[in-house]
Amino acid sequence: MSKPGLSQFAPHKSRSSRRLRHFYLSMGLWRRRASIWLAAILVGLAAATLASGSHLLHQWFDTAYSASPYWALLITPGGLALSVWLLNRYFSGAGGGGIPQAIACLQPGAVAIRERFLTLRVVFGKMVLTLLGIGSGATFGYEGPIVQVGAAIKYSFDRKAALANEGTARALILAGSAAGVAAAFNTPLAGIVFAIEEMGRTLDQRSSKTILLSVILAGLTATALIGNYNYFGVTSTTLPLSSGWYAILVTGLLGGVVGGLTAKLILAFSLRLPGPLAGWRASRPILFAAGCGLIIAAIGITSHGSTFGTGYYRAQDIIQGHSAGLEAYSVLKLITLLLSYISGAPGGMFAPSLAVGAGFGLNVSHLLPGLPSTALVLLGMVAFFAGMTRAPMTGFVIVMEMTDSNGMIIPLMAAALIAASVSRLVSRHALYEAQAHALLKSLAGLRLPRPQPAPTIDRPADGGLQ
Repeated sequence: MSKPGLSQFAPHKSRSSRRLRHFYLSMGLWRRRASIWLAAILVGLAAATLASGSHLLHQWFDTAYSASPYWALLITPGGLALSVWLLNRYFSGAGGGGIPQAIACLQPGAVAIRERFLTLRVVFGKMVLTLLGIGSGATFGYEGPIVQVGAAIKYSFDRKAALANEGTARALILAGSAAGVAAAFNTPLAGIVFAIEEMGRTLDQRSSKTILLSVILAGLTATALIGNYNYFGVTSTTLPLSSGWYAILVTGLLGGVVGGLTAKLILAFSLRLPGPLAGWRASRPILFAAGCGLIIAAIGITSHGSTFGTGYYRAQDIIQGHSAGLEAYSVLKLITLLLSYISGAPGGMFAPSLAVGAGFGLNVSHLLPGLPSTALVLLGMVAFFAGMTRAPMTGFVIVMEMTDSNGMIIPLMAAALIAASVSRLVSRHALYEAQAHALLKSLAGLRLPRPQPAPTIDRPADGGLQ
Protein backbone atom coordinates (compact mmCIF):
# COMPACT_ATOMS: atom_id res chain seq x y z
CA MET A 1 0.00 0.00 0.00
CA SER A 2 1.44 3.43 -0.92
CA LYS A 3 1.89 6.08 1.72
CA PRO A 4 -0.34 9.10 1.48
CA GLY A 5 1.34 12.05 -0.25
CA LEU A 6 1.51 15.56 1.16
CA SER A 7 -0.89 16.73 -1.53
CA GLN A 8 -3.71 14.85 0.23
CA PHE A 9 -3.39 17.22 3.19
CA ALA A 10 -3.40 20.38 1.02
CA PRO A 11 -7.20 20.84 1.05
CA HIS A 12 -7.23 20.60 4.84
CA LYS A 13 -4.43 23.14 5.15
CA SER A 14 -6.18 25.43 2.67
CA ARG A 15 -9.44 25.27 4.62
CA SER A 16 -7.63 25.92 7.89
CA SER A 17 -5.84 28.89 6.38
CA ARG A 18 -9.12 30.34 5.11
CA ARG A 19 -10.73 29.89 8.53
CA LEU A 20 -7.81 31.53 10.28
CA ARG A 21 -7.87 34.40 7.78
CA HIS A 22 -11.62 34.81 8.19
CA PHE A 23 -11.25 34.77 11.99
CA TYR A 24 -8.45 37.36 11.82
CA LEU A 25 -10.40 39.65 9.52
CA SER A 26 -13.55 39.24 11.63
CA MET A 27 -11.65 40.18 14.78
CA GLY A 28 -10.19 43.17 12.98
CA LEU A 29 -13.66 44.23 11.87
CA TRP A 30 -15.03 44.01 15.39
CA ARG A 31 -12.06 45.95 16.75
CA ARG A 32 -12.77 48.73 14.26
CA ARG A 33 -16.45 48.68 15.13
CA ALA A 34 -15.65 48.83 18.84
CA SER A 35 -13.45 51.90 18.33
CA ILE A 36 -16.24 53.60 16.37
CA TRP A 37 -18.82 52.80 19.05
CA LEU A 38 -16.51 53.98 21.83
CA ALA A 39 -15.82 57.21 19.95
CA ALA A 40 -19.57 57.87 19.60
CA ILE A 41 -20.02 57.38 23.35
CA LEU A 42 -17.15 59.79 24.01
CA VAL A 43 -18.79 62.37 21.73
CA GLY A 44 -21.92 62.11 23.88
CA LEU A 45 -19.79 62.49 26.99
CA ALA A 46 -18.10 65.57 25.53
CA ALA A 47 -21.48 67.10 24.64
CA ALA A 48 -22.79 66.43 28.15
CA THR A 49 -19.64 67.99 29.63
CA LEU A 50 -20.02 71.12 27.52
CA ALA A 51 -23.75 71.38 28.29
CA SER A 52 -23.32 70.90 32.05
CA GLY A 53 -20.23 73.10 32.17
CA SER A 54 -22.00 75.82 30.23
CA HIS A 55 -24.95 75.88 32.64
CA LEU A 56 -22.70 75.86 35.70
CA LEU A 57 -20.62 78.73 34.33
CA HIS A 58 -23.81 80.64 33.50
CA GLN A 59 -24.85 80.29 37.12
CA TRP A 60 -21.41 81.34 38.33
CA PHE A 61 -21.47 84.45 36.11
CA ASP A 62 -25.02 85.31 37.18
CA THR A 63 -24.00 85.02 40.83
CA ALA A 64 -21.09 87.40 40.30
CA TYR A 65 -23.30 89.77 38.29
CA SER A 66 -25.95 89.72 41.03
CA ALA A 67 -23.32 90.66 43.61
CA SER A 68 -22.30 93.61 41.45
CA PRO A 69 -22.95 94.23 37.73
CA TYR A 70 -19.52 95.80 37.47
CA TRP A 71 -17.84 92.42 37.97
CA ALA A 72 -18.63 91.92 34.28
CA LEU A 73 -16.18 94.71 33.40
CA LEU A 74 -13.43 92.47 34.78
CA ILE A 75 -14.70 88.97 34.01
CA THR A 76 -15.70 89.41 30.35
CA PRO A 77 -12.55 91.20 29.10
CA GLY A 78 -10.32 89.00 31.24
CA GLY A 79 -11.96 85.78 30.07
CA LEU A 80 -11.71 86.65 26.38
CA ALA A 81 -8.11 87.84 26.73
CA LEU A 82 -7.14 84.63 28.53
CA SER A 83 -8.91 82.55 25.90
CA VAL A 84 -7.00 84.21 23.04
CA TRP A 85 -3.68 83.87 24.92
CA LEU A 86 -4.23 80.15 25.52
CA LEU A 87 -5.33 79.69 21.92
CA ASN A 88 -2.23 81.32 20.45
CA ARG A 89 0.19 79.66 22.87
CA TYR A 90 -1.11 76.11 23.27
CA PHE A 91 -4.10 75.28 21.04
CA SER A 92 -3.56 76.76 17.58
CA GLY A 93 -5.93 74.26 15.94
CA ALA A 94 -8.80 75.03 18.33
CA GLY A 95 -9.71 78.45 16.96
CA GLY A 96 -12.93 79.45 15.24
CA GLY A 97 -16.48 78.26 15.62
CA GLY A 98 -15.85 74.59 14.82
CA ILE A 99 -18.22 74.03 11.89
CA PRO A 100 -16.01 75.67 9.19
CA GLN A 101 -13.04 73.67 10.45
CA ALA A 102 -14.96 70.40 10.19
CA ILE A 103 -16.21 71.28 6.69
CA ALA A 104 -12.65 72.09 5.59
CA CYS A 105 -11.54 68.66 6.78
CA LEU A 106 -14.03 67.04 4.40
CA GLN A 107 -12.13 68.27 1.36
CA PRO A 108 -10.65 65.41 -0.70
CA GLY A 109 -7.08 64.64 0.25
CA ALA A 110 -7.03 67.17 3.11
CA VAL A 111 -4.87 64.91 5.28
CA ALA A 112 -2.65 67.72 6.54
CA ILE A 113 -5.68 69.87 7.38
CA ARG A 114 -7.19 67.00 9.37
CA GLU A 115 -3.96 66.50 11.28
CA ARG A 116 -4.16 70.15 12.33
CA PHE A 117 -7.82 70.35 13.34
CA LEU A 118 -8.84 66.79 14.27
CA THR A 119 -6.56 65.79 17.13
CA LEU A 120 -7.25 64.93 20.76
CA ARG A 121 -5.20 67.98 21.77
CA VAL A 122 -7.62 70.12 19.79
CA VAL A 123 -10.55 68.33 21.48
CA PHE A 124 -9.25 69.30 24.92
CA GLY A 125 -8.38 72.86 23.88
CA LYS A 126 -11.67 73.46 22.08
CA MET A 127 -13.70 72.37 25.09
CA VAL A 128 -11.67 74.40 27.60
CA LEU A 129 -11.63 77.57 25.50
CA THR A 130 -15.32 77.30 24.61
CA LEU A 131 -16.29 77.00 28.27
CA LEU A 132 -13.97 79.87 29.12
CA GLY A 133 -15.67 82.10 26.54
CA ILE A 134 -19.15 81.13 27.73
CA GLY A 135 -18.15 81.61 31.37
CA SER A 136 -16.90 85.11 30.60
CA GLY A 137 -20.39 86.16 29.51
CA ALA A 138 -19.60 86.51 25.80
CA THR A 139 -22.19 85.56 23.19
CA PHE A 140 -20.91 82.08 22.40
CA GLY A 141 -22.50 78.65 22.14
CA TYR A 142 -20.99 75.20 22.37
CA GLU A 143 -22.96 73.54 19.55
CA GLY A 144 -20.56 74.71 16.82
CA PRO A 145 -17.45 73.62 18.77
CA ILE A 146 -18.97 70.19 19.51
CA VAL A 147 -19.11 69.62 15.73
CA GLN A 148 -15.33 69.88 15.52
CA VAL A 149 -14.89 68.01 18.79
CA GLY A 150 -17.11 65.16 17.58
CA ALA A 151 -15.33 64.96 14.24
CA ALA A 152 -11.93 64.99 15.95
CA ILE A 153 -12.85 62.21 18.39
CA LYS A 154 -14.22 59.95 15.66
CA TYR A 155 -11.26 60.63 13.36
CA SER A 156 -8.65 60.15 16.08
CA PHE A 157 -10.07 56.85 17.27
CA ASP A 158 -9.89 55.28 13.80
CA ARG A 159 -7.05 57.33 12.33
CA LYS A 160 -5.30 54.43 10.56
CA ALA A 161 -8.43 53.49 8.68
CA ALA A 162 -9.06 57.15 7.82
CA LEU A 163 -5.54 57.55 6.42
CA ALA A 164 -5.91 54.38 4.38
CA ASN A 165 -9.29 55.24 2.84
CA GLU A 166 -10.65 58.67 1.90
CA GLY A 167 -14.27 57.47 2.10
CA THR A 168 -13.71 56.19 5.62
CA ALA A 169 -12.21 59.52 6.69
CA ARG A 170 -15.21 61.39 5.31
CA ALA A 171 -17.66 59.02 6.98
CA LEU A 172 -15.96 59.44 10.35
CA ILE A 173 -15.94 63.24 10.15
CA LEU A 174 -19.60 63.39 9.13
CA ALA A 175 -20.61 60.92 11.83
CA GLY A 176 -18.75 62.79 14.55
CA SER A 177 -20.25 66.12 13.48
CA ALA A 178 -23.80 64.77 13.38
CA ALA A 179 -23.39 63.00 16.72
CA GLY A 180 -22.13 66.23 18.28
CA VAL A 181 -25.13 68.27 17.12
CA ALA A 182 -27.59 65.54 18.13
CA ALA A 183 -26.12 65.16 21.62
CA ALA A 184 -25.65 68.90 22.23
CA PHE A 185 -29.22 69.87 21.33
CA ASN A 186 -30.85 66.54 22.29
CA THR A 187 -32.13 66.50 18.70
CA PRO A 188 -31.18 63.26 16.92
CA LEU A 189 -33.08 64.06 13.74
CA ALA A 190 -31.46 67.49 13.53
CA GLY A 191 -28.02 65.90 13.78
CA ILE A 192 -28.70 63.74 10.75
CA VAL A 193 -30.23 66.62 8.78
CA PHE A 194 -27.27 68.83 9.68
CA ALA A 195 -24.82 66.24 8.35
CA ILE A 196 -26.72 66.05 5.06
CA GLU A 197 -27.54 69.71 4.53
CA GLU A 198 -24.62 71.63 5.96
CA MET A 199 -21.73 69.16 6.05
CA GLY A 200 -22.02 66.36 3.52
CA ARG A 201 -24.55 67.58 0.96
CA THR A 202 -24.71 63.96 -0.25
CA LEU A 203 -24.19 60.77 1.74
CA ASP A 204 -23.13 57.33 0.63
CA GLN A 205 -24.25 54.12 2.32
CA ARG A 206 -21.12 53.94 4.45
CA SER A 207 -21.62 57.44 5.85
CA SER A 208 -25.33 56.87 6.48
CA LYS A 209 -24.85 53.78 8.63
CA THR A 210 -22.00 55.32 10.58
CA ILE A 211 -23.93 58.56 11.18
CA LEU A 212 -27.07 56.76 12.38
CA LEU A 213 -25.23 54.59 14.88
CA SER A 214 -23.06 57.48 16.11
CA VAL A 215 -26.09 59.73 16.62
CA ILE A 216 -27.88 57.01 18.59
CA LEU A 217 -24.93 56.20 20.86
CA ALA A 218 -23.92 59.84 21.44
CA GLY A 219 -27.54 60.85 22.12
CA LEU A 220 -28.09 58.00 24.55
CA THR A 221 -24.88 58.87 26.40
CA ALA A 222 -25.75 62.56 26.73
CA THR A 223 -29.31 61.77 27.79
CA ALA A 224 -28.10 59.26 30.39
CA LEU A 225 -25.80 61.88 31.91
CA ILE A 226 -27.94 65.03 31.87
CA GLY A 227 -31.46 63.74 31.23
CA ASN A 228 -33.99 64.14 28.44
CA TYR A 229 -34.09 67.90 28.13
CA ASN A 230 -35.73 70.62 26.03
CA TYR A 231 -33.59 73.74 26.22
CA PHE A 232 -36.37 76.07 25.13
CA GLY A 233 -39.16 74.30 26.98
CA VAL A 234 -42.24 72.64 25.51
CA THR A 235 -44.96 74.48 23.65
CA SER A 236 -48.16 73.37 21.96
CA THR A 237 -48.70 76.59 20.02
CA THR A 238 -50.07 76.50 16.50
CA LEU A 239 -50.50 79.01 13.70
CA PRO A 240 -53.39 78.44 11.27
CA LEU A 241 -52.22 79.09 7.73
CA SER A 242 -55.51 80.70 6.77
CA SER A 243 -55.10 83.53 9.28
CA GLY A 244 -51.33 83.57 9.84
CA TRP A 245 -49.85 83.27 6.34
CA TYR A 246 -48.78 86.90 6.34
CA ALA A 247 -46.87 86.37 9.60
CA ILE A 248 -44.88 83.58 7.93
CA LEU A 249 -44.13 85.94 5.05
CA VAL A 250 -43.06 88.80 7.36
CA THR A 251 -40.80 86.67 9.55
CA GLY A 252 -39.33 84.93 6.52
CA LEU A 253 -38.50 88.22 4.82
CA LEU A 254 -37.11 89.79 8.00
CA GLY A 255 -35.07 86.72 8.88
CA GLY A 256 -33.72 86.46 5.34
CA VAL A 257 -32.66 90.10 5.16
CA VAL A 258 -31.19 90.42 8.66
CA GLY A 259 -29.73 86.92 8.64
CA GLY A 260 -28.19 87.46 5.21
CA LEU A 261 -26.69 90.79 6.27
CA THR A 262 -25.30 89.16 9.42
CA ALA A 263 -23.67 86.42 7.36
CA LYS A 264 -22.25 89.02 4.99
CA LEU A 265 -20.76 90.99 7.90
CA ILE A 266 -19.26 87.87 9.47
CA LEU A 267 -17.69 86.84 6.16
CA ALA A 268 -16.31 90.34 5.65
CA PHE A 269 -14.84 90.28 9.17
CA SER A 270 -13.35 86.88 8.41
CA LEU A 271 -11.29 88.44 5.63
CA ARG A 272 -10.44 91.80 7.17
CA LEU A 273 -11.76 94.10 9.87
CA PRO A 274 -12.56 97.68 8.82
CA GLY A 275 -10.15 100.56 9.38
CA PRO A 276 -7.35 100.17 11.92
CA LEU A 277 -9.11 97.30 13.72
CA ALA A 278 -7.38 94.70 11.53
CA GLY A 279 -3.96 96.00 12.52
CA TRP A 280 -4.87 96.15 16.20
CA ARG A 281 -6.13 92.56 16.22
CA ALA A 282 -3.04 91.33 14.37
CA SER A 283 -0.48 93.17 16.49
CA ARG A 284 -2.24 93.08 19.89
CA PRO A 285 -4.65 90.12 19.81
CA ILE A 286 -4.95 89.77 23.59
CA LEU A 287 -5.62 93.46 24.18
CA PHE A 288 -8.02 93.51 21.24
CA ALA A 289 -9.99 90.61 22.73
CA ALA A 290 -10.10 92.41 26.08
CA GLY A 291 -11.41 95.53 24.34
CA CYS A 292 -14.19 93.55 22.68
CA GLY A 293 -15.01 92.02 26.06
CA LEU A 294 -15.23 95.45 27.63
CA ILE A 295 -17.81 96.59 25.08
CA ILE A 296 -19.77 93.33 25.51
CA ALA A 297 -19.77 93.88 29.28
CA ALA A 298 -20.97 97.47 28.88
CA ILE A 299 -23.84 96.37 26.63
CA GLY A 300 -24.72 93.61 29.10
CA ILE A 301 -24.85 96.03 32.02
CA THR A 302 -26.95 98.48 29.98
CA SER A 303 -29.41 95.69 29.13
CA HIS A 304 -29.61 94.62 32.80
CA GLY A 305 -27.70 91.41 32.10
CA SER A 306 -29.98 90.07 29.37
CA THR A 307 -27.34 89.87 26.62
CA PHE A 308 -24.74 87.86 28.52
CA GLY A 309 -24.10 84.21 27.64
CA THR A 310 -25.41 81.81 25.02
CA GLY A 311 -28.94 83.22 24.99
CA TYR A 312 -30.70 79.98 25.99
CA TYR A 313 -32.36 81.45 29.07
CA ARG A 314 -33.52 84.65 27.40
CA ALA A 315 -34.90 82.73 24.42
CA GLN A 316 -36.75 80.44 26.80
CA ASP A 317 -38.18 83.46 28.63
CA ILE A 318 -39.36 84.97 25.35
CA ILE A 319 -40.98 81.70 24.21
CA GLN A 320 -42.77 81.31 27.52
CA GLY A 321 -44.09 84.89 27.44
CA HIS A 322 -41.74 86.44 30.05
CA SER A 323 -40.50 89.12 27.69
CA ALA A 324 -40.87 92.35 29.63
CA GLY A 325 -37.90 94.63 29.02
CA LEU A 326 -36.56 92.54 26.12
CA GLU A 327 -37.85 94.70 23.29
CA ALA A 328 -34.29 95.69 22.21
CA TYR A 329 -32.85 92.26 22.91
CA SER A 330 -32.59 91.20 19.26
CA VAL A 331 -30.42 94.13 18.18
CA LEU A 332 -28.23 94.16 21.31
CA LYS A 333 -27.70 90.39 21.21
CA LEU A 334 -26.76 90.60 17.54
CA ILE A 335 -24.14 93.26 18.34
CA THR A 336 -22.61 91.14 21.10
CA LEU A 337 -22.64 88.15 18.73
CA LEU A 338 -20.54 90.08 16.21
CA LEU A 339 -18.22 91.45 18.90
CA SER A 340 -17.67 87.99 20.35
CA TYR A 341 -16.83 86.66 16.90
CA ILE A 342 -14.30 89.35 15.98
CA SER A 343 -12.60 89.08 19.40
CA GLY A 344 -10.76 86.02 18.10
CA ALA A 345 -11.79 83.80 21.01
CA PRO A 346 -13.16 80.35 20.06
CA GLY A 347 -16.89 79.83 20.33
CA GLY A 348 -19.95 78.92 18.32
CA MET A 349 -22.82 80.93 16.84
CA PHE A 350 -25.42 78.17 16.56
CA ALA A 351 -27.38 78.76 19.77
CA PRO A 352 -26.81 82.56 19.89
CA SER A 353 -28.31 82.88 16.41
CA LEU A 354 -31.46 81.12 17.64
CA ALA A 355 -31.61 83.55 20.58
CA VAL A 356 -31.26 86.53 18.24
CA GLY A 357 -34.05 85.07 16.12
CA ALA A 358 -36.27 84.75 19.19
CA GLY A 359 -35.74 88.46 19.82
CA PHE A 360 -36.76 89.34 16.26
CA GLY A 361 -39.78 87.06 16.59
CA LEU A 362 -40.76 89.01 19.70
CA ASN A 363 -40.52 92.26 17.73
CA VAL A 364 -42.76 90.83 15.00
CA SER A 365 -45.31 89.74 17.60
CA HIS A 366 -45.59 93.37 18.73
CA LEU A 367 -46.27 94.39 15.13
CA LEU A 368 -48.90 91.63 14.70
CA PRO A 369 -50.69 91.53 18.07
CA GLY A 370 -53.61 89.45 16.88
CA LEU A 371 -51.55 86.26 16.43
CA PRO A 372 -50.03 83.85 19.01
CA SER A 373 -46.80 85.47 20.16
CA THR A 374 -45.09 82.14 20.88
CA ALA A 375 -45.71 80.98 17.32
CA LEU A 376 -44.18 84.18 15.95
CA VAL A 377 -41.14 83.79 18.21
CA LEU A 378 -40.54 80.27 16.87
CA LEU A 379 -40.90 81.55 13.31
CA GLY A 380 -38.37 84.30 14.06
CA MET A 381 -35.87 81.77 15.43
CA VAL A 382 -36.11 79.57 12.36
CA ALA A 383 -36.10 82.46 9.90
CA PHE A 384 -33.03 84.20 11.29
CA PHE A 385 -31.11 80.94 11.61
CA ALA A 386 -31.99 79.92 8.04
CA GLY A 387 -31.17 83.39 6.75
CA MET A 388 -27.77 83.44 8.44
CA THR A 389 -26.67 79.86 7.75
CA ARG A 390 -28.77 79.11 4.65
CA ALA A 391 -29.60 75.71 6.16
CA PRO A 392 -33.43 75.80 6.31
CA MET A 393 -34.02 72.11 7.05
CA THR A 394 -31.58 72.10 9.97
CA GLY A 395 -33.19 75.26 11.35
CA PHE A 396 -36.79 74.13 11.45
CA VAL A 397 -35.92 70.60 12.63
CA ILE A 398 -33.82 71.95 15.51
CA VAL A 399 -36.49 74.37 16.70
CA MET A 400 -39.24 71.79 16.28
CA GLU A 401 -37.32 69.18 18.32
CA MET A 402 -36.03 71.63 20.94
CA THR A 403 -39.52 72.94 21.69
CA ASP A 404 -41.55 69.81 20.91
CA SER A 405 -43.71 71.99 18.64
CA ASN A 406 -44.95 69.41 16.14
CA GLY A 407 -48.00 71.51 15.33
CA MET A 408 -45.75 74.17 13.78
CA ILE A 409 -44.05 71.99 11.17
CA ILE A 410 -45.56 73.58 8.05
CA PRO A 411 -45.22 77.24 9.20
CA LEU A 412 -41.63 76.62 10.35
CA MET A 413 -40.73 74.99 7.05
CA ALA A 414 -42.28 77.82 5.06
CA ALA A 415 -40.55 80.57 7.06
CA ALA A 416 -37.18 78.78 6.78
CA LEU A 417 -37.48 78.38 3.01
CA ILE A 418 -38.50 82.02 2.50
CA ALA A 419 -35.64 83.25 4.69
CA ALA A 420 -33.04 81.07 2.94
CA SER A 421 -34.25 82.25 -0.47
CA VAL A 422 -34.18 85.94 0.50
CA SER A 423 -30.76 85.49 2.09
CA ARG A 424 -29.33 84.42 -1.28
CA LEU A 425 -30.27 87.84 -2.65
CA VAL A 426 -28.46 89.60 0.21
CA SER A 427 -25.33 87.48 0.54
CA ARG A 428 -23.81 85.54 -2.35
CA HIS A 429 -22.19 82.86 -0.19
CA ALA A 430 -23.47 80.49 2.50
CA LEU A 431 -21.86 81.31 5.85
CA TYR A 432 -20.14 78.11 6.96
CA GLU A 433 -19.17 76.98 3.48
CA ALA A 434 -17.60 80.38 2.71
CA GLN A 435 -15.77 80.38 6.06
CA ALA A 436 -14.39 76.92 5.30
CA HIS A 437 -13.26 78.10 1.85
CA ALA A 438 -11.51 81.14 3.40
CA LEU A 439 -9.87 78.88 5.98
CA LEU A 440 -8.53 76.54 3.29
CA LYS A 441 -7.25 79.51 1.32
CA SER A 442 -5.43 80.89 4.36
CA LEU A 443 -3.78 77.53 5.00
CA ALA A 444 -2.75 76.97 1.39
CA GLY A 445 0.63 78.62 1.87
CA LEU A 446 1.46 76.96 5.17
CA ARG A 447 3.73 73.93 5.40
CA LEU A 448 1.58 71.58 7.43
CA PRO A 449 2.93 68.18 8.48
CA ARG A 450 1.59 65.50 6.19
CA PRO A 451 1.67 62.04 7.77
CA GLN A 452 2.35 58.97 5.70
CA PRO A 453 -0.82 57.00 4.89
CA ALA A 454 -1.24 53.76 6.73
CA PRO A 455 -0.85 50.60 4.65
CA THR A 456 -4.04 49.47 2.94
CA ILE A 457 -5.64 46.49 4.64
CA ASP A 458 -8.39 44.14 3.57
CA ARG A 459 -11.78 45.38 4.66
CA PRO A 460 -15.41 44.68 3.77
CA ALA A 461 -17.18 46.61 1.04
CA ASP A 462 -18.77 49.00 3.55
CA GLY A 463 -15.39 49.92 5.05
CA GLY A 464 -16.18 48.15 8.29
CA LEU A 465 -18.08 51.16 9.59
CA GLN A 466 -21.32 50.33 11.32
